[in-house]
Amino acid sequence: MPEVSQVHIDVALTNVSIAYRNPDYISDIIAPPVPVRKQSDKYFIFDPERERFRESNDRRAPGAEASEVGFGLSTDNYYCEDHALETAIPDEERENADPPIQVDIDRTEFLVDKILLNKEIALATRIRTGSDIPGETLSGTDQWSDYDNSDPVAAVEAKKATIQAAVQVIPNVLVLSYPVYQKVRLHPKVIEKVQYVRLGVVGPDVLAQLFDVERVVVPRAFKNVAAPGQDPDLQYIWGKDAFLCYVPPRPALKQVAFAYSFLWTIAPGSVNGHIVEIWRETRRKADMIRVQKYYDQKIIAPGAVYLWKNAVA
Repeated sequence: MPEVSQVHIDVALTNVSIAYRNPDYISDIIAPPVPVRKQSDKYFIFDPERERFRESNDRRAPGAEASEVGFGLSTDNYYCEDHALETAIPDEERENADPPIQVDIDRTEFLVDKILLNKEIALATRIRTGSDIPGETLSGTDQWSDYDNSDPVAAVEAKKATIQAAVQVIPNVLVLSYPVYQKVRLHPKVIEKVQYVRLGVVGPDVLAQLFDVERVVVPRAFKNVAAPGQDPDLQYIWGKDAFLCYVPPRPALKQVAFAYSFLWTIAPGSVNGHIVEIWRETRRKADMIRVQKYYDQKIIAPGAVYLWKNAVA
């Protein structure tokens, strides 16, 4: 009886392959893209002193002039930096690749994923470490993983008033990193409030109703913090933090927004701000692929957010 190895030669499957991919990123959710025509420019900030909210005497005597009022105007600026990565496809690799390997597509997707990863890490770092971001660091019995002493629902509700006082809008998005989400959805005070209203698993939609926000966002993306050549050490990009913020339905004039992502959409050679270039390097006997994106993730109104660091143990 012949052995299996004698009647079958191992080849790469054409309908199955494995790729490790990050779940959906959230940077464009909490910092909506704003298309811009120039790589750098300014935008106006109307009434930074909140004169609109100041009581004024509007009584006018016959023949007298009305009280004159006005508001201030300031500006801030953005700069869409060039974010680019490239890679080589040697001729030997292209000629020897099995059918499941699509060298051009695979390389392009890899580069795009890397740029999006960097974009997510940069925004998370800006929010989690920025000195201008209001918040607190929880520890011990204050952490939402302490089911006997903490109350995440009350904590979030209290900070809605803080944000509203700072920017005069009610926050509408609650971001729970995945470790926080795992604890909060099983918190006794959460279960107690929803058990008679909704059956089944407590998911983001149920939590949004409970916390009275338009959306609960649960980032699940990882970053590999191991040194090159070492075994992967994957950690959540958003750590064990949570934050409450205001995100407008769409970018528009004269409205508050926690953050925007300015995207230079007419950069030379781009399609809606994305550039993919392929060229030949004859001396290297390889094709090169480069992916570029020009953007600036900018915190517009720091008062429109509240951060809980180490929300769970």
